[in-house]
Amino acid sequence: MAKMKMIIDCDTGVDDALAISYILANKDIDLLGVSTTFGNVSVDLSIKNSLLILENFKRDDVKVYRGAEYSWTTGVYDKSPHLDGVHGRNGIGNVDLGEPKGKVQDKSAVDFILESARKYKEDLHLVFVGPLANFAECIKKDEEAMKMVGNITIMGGALTIQGNRNRYGEANIADDPLAAKYVFDSSIHFNIVPLDATLKTMFKVGDIKQWPEINQAGKNIYDIARFYYVNEYKSEDVGGAMHDPLAAYASYDPSIITNWFDCNLTVEENGRMIATFAQLNLKEKRHKVALDVDAQRFTKDYVEMLNELIRQAG
Repeated sequence: MAKMKMIIDCDTGVDDALAISYILANKDIDLLGVSTTFGNVSVDLSIKNSLLILENFKRDDVKVYRGAEYSWTTGVYDKSPHLDGVHGRNGIGNVDLGEPKGKVQDKSAVDFILESARKYKEDLHLVFVGPLANFAECIKKDEEAMKMVGNITIMGGALTIQGNRNRYGEANIADDPLAAKYVFDSSIHFNIVPLDATLKTMFKVGDIKQWPEINQAGKNIYDIARFYYVNEYKSEDVGGAMHDPLAAYASYDPSIITNWFDCNLTVEENGRMIATFAQLNLKEKRHKVALDVDAQRFTKDYVEMLNELIRQAG
């Protein structure tokens, strides 16, 4: 059986690093590459962190591509001050993994994604777990190629609960609502894994306490994860939500989501993800939104897969 072809587009902070790790750990997925964007960190740090995570697991065969440097909405990269507390100043929990040996590719992230879409078509899975500027640029440049993709999943938005960037907006959407609106208003069909589902996947330090005992690769990813699990909600006992890893998992196995809601959404200036009156009665539904998750199975599978990946890293 052929492996699932996947690309992850990320602003590599801690949970992005954990999402990349999950994809590497899943033996049924062929990670074609990592495309990067601004968000939790600058695009330059996103590139560096992506390379370091790949090298931590001895997967420098996976290439990294440079994407959007700034928001469609503002035209600049303006990092939210609280992110240093959640992801660390360097985006990976202030853990120093040195300088990566690998280099970013000359080809842009948008060109890489579009070339992969044309080559693999319905066999390709795209996972976007940062602001959506790269997704928007892909649609703007070649919407027909993006229509060929078999599965597109984004981590973003908040449908039935408050946001984490402001009252209405989740960070990935609210950091670039103009690009998000362009994506949502396009003809592209995609799945959305919002805070409604990800906040039900709260990992705690105790779930991963065995990682540093395995080897140095395990200690590295444990130290990165622990910073986030302690700081996202200010308590080791509460833990941290596995936002981006859940989106990657749901792309591979949508059954992990126990309630998918079919709808058509747009994005407002404040990052709010909502339907308009005109969209309510459209027969074709472009969006599937994850509202509930089998968190127990997700936690179990994730930890077991990472245990094996860490062991393989030696």
